[in-house]
Amino acid sequence: MPQLEGPEKALDWGERSRHRLMTAAHTALVVEGDWDEADWAELEEKARAIARAGWWIDQREADGPDLIELLDAATEADCGTQNPFR
Repeated sequence: MPQLEGPEKALDWGERSRHRLMTAAHTALVVEGDWDEADWAELEEKARAIARAGWWIDQREADGPDLIELLDAATEADCGTQNPFR
């Protein structure tokens, strides 16, 4: 997963929140559900686009299967940028 963006003190918390939610989603959707690896790869690609640590922290209480809807509802402000001057 790419590096998260945000205040220094939020980065570790964001990483932990992202890891927990991604793991819960993989378990529910792939291991226990009926998704295959291609379905998971598509969801993982969407998750990679969310670079704001605060977004992941805000989702820390979500259940794994909810990640699908959460990623669809994410805004452009939650996504990372290649522009260092943004």
